[in-house]
Amino acid sequence: MVSRTQPNSIAALTRRRWLQGGGALAGAMLWPQLLRAKEAQKATHSPARACIVIYLQGGLSHYESFDPKPDAPSAYRSTFGDIPTTLPGIHFAEHLPLLAKRAHKFSLIRSAYVDSPSHPVAIYQTLTGGDLPDASVEAKNRNLAHPSIGSVIARACGARAPLLPPYVAIPHSGQLGNRVHYATAGPLGVSYEPLESGLPPVDARTPFGGPQDLRLQQTLSGKRLEDRLTLLNALGGQASANAVDSLDKYHRHALEILSGGAAGGAFDLTREPLRQRERYGQHLWGQQTILARRLAEAGVPFTLLNYTLNQERGQDWDTHEDNFNQMRDKLLPPMDLAVSALLDDLEERGLLDTTLVAMFGEFGRTPKINANAGRDHWEKVFSVMLTGGGLKRGVVVGSSTKAGDLPFERPVHFNDVLATIYRQLGVATDEVFHNAFGLPVPVLTRGKPVEELI
Repeated sequence: MVSRTQPNSIAALTRRRWLQGGGALAGAMLWPQLLRAKEAQKATHSPARACIVIYLQGGLSHYESFDPKPDAPSAYRSTFGDIPTTLPGIHFAEHLPLLAKRAHKFSLIRSAYVDSPSHPVAIYQTLTGGDLPDASVEAKNRNLAHPSIGSVIARACGARAPLLPPYVAIPHSGQLGNRVHYATAGPLGVSYEPLESGLPPVDARTPFGGPQDLRLQQTLSGKRLEDRLTLLNALGGQASANAVDSLDKYHRHALEILSGGAAGGAFDLTREPLRQRERYGQHLWGQQTILARRLAEAGVPFTLLNYTLNQERGQDWDTHEDNFNQMRDKLLPPMDLAVSALLDDLEERGLLDTTLVAMFGEFGRTPKINANAGRDHWEKVFSVMLTGGGLKRGVVVGSSTKAGDLPFERPVHFNDVLATIYRQLGVATDEVFHNAFGLPVPVLTRGKPVEELI
C-alpha cells in the first residue's frame, strides 16, 4: 500500500532537483512572460480600451462654442451667430460647422463646474481630481499629492501593447507654458510618468518620428545598436546565444523604438498616407490628433493632447483680449476640423466603441464681455465633450441659464467627468494609493459617473 504522503515527498524531491538543476533560472526567464500576461489582463473587461483627452488649456468659452446664448443680455451676448446641429433643438456657435454636423456622434455636458477661477488650481483639479487650493506657478507647481488621471490609468491598465508606453503626452506634460506640471505621476512614481512625444510638425508633409531622445542616430544602424546592447549584456556576465532576448525590458523597449519596430512605428507619421494627414488639417493640432489616433490604435491606454498654439505661453484659450477674433480666426477652425476628423476616423476603423474621447479646458469664460472685447476666468459653468468608449452618444446633460452664467439643470462637478472616464477604463475610484507623505488617498475623494452617459 502506497503511503498518502509519498506523492508529496516525490513532488518535494522533484522540486529540489529542479531548482538544483537550474530550474530557478528557467523560471526566472519565464517571469517576464507571466508578468506581461498578467499586465495584459488588467481592465480587459472595461468598455473602453483607450482614452484620448484633448485639453483646451486656458478655458473654452461655451458662448462661442457648444452653448451659445443668443438671448443673453447684451453685455454677455456673443458676436457669433448660432447654427443647428444634428440633434433637435441643439445649436452650436456658427464657427463649429463640422462638429455641428456630427453632434449625434458625441455627448455634451453643458453644466460642468470646478471650484476655482485660478488656472493652476483648476488645472490641478481637472487633471487629477484632487484639491490644491494654493496651487501656483511660483510654488506648488507639481502634483505631489495626487497623480494625474493619465498616470492612474497607466497603472491600472498597464502597457496593453508590447513595448508601448501606457501614457503619452502630446507634445508635453506641462501646462501654462510648461510652468506647472499637473499631468504627471506624482506619488505613483516615475514608472507611470507620461512619455512626451515631442512637438509634431505644423503641416502634413513634414516627417515626424516621435520623441527626439528615442530616435536612432543616423550613424547608428539597428544592427549596430543590437550588437552594442549584446556587448553590454555580456559585460554584465549574462552573455548567451540569445543575449539580446534576455535584455531587461528597458533595453528591449529602447531597442524596439530606436530601430523603428512596432512601438517606434506608432509615433511615425510618415506611415500615414498624406491624404489622411491632410484630412486632420495642415496645422499643429491636426498632426497632434492623428498621432493620438495612431497611439490609441496601437494600444496606448491614455493619450493627453494639449491644444496649444503658443508653446511658450501655453494658454491660447485664455481669451482675455480680442476673444471673438481669436476664436473665429485661430482657435475654433483647427479644433473643429481636427476633432471632426478624429471622430470620423475612429468610427471608420471600428475604434470609437472602444476609444473614449474627451475634450475640455480647466474652466469657462465670464458671461460679461470685458473692456478689451475678451472674457475672463469663469469656473461656475462650462461645457465638456465626451464620446466613445461605451458611452452614449447624442446626449446633452444639464443646461445653463438663459444668460449662460450658472448651471440651470443638473449641475455636474468636474470630478464626475473624471469618475465617468475612470469607470469606462475599468479603474476603481475608491482604490487607495499613498501620497508623498505616506498617507492613504483614494483615486478620487469625490465624484461619481454621469449616469445619463452610461
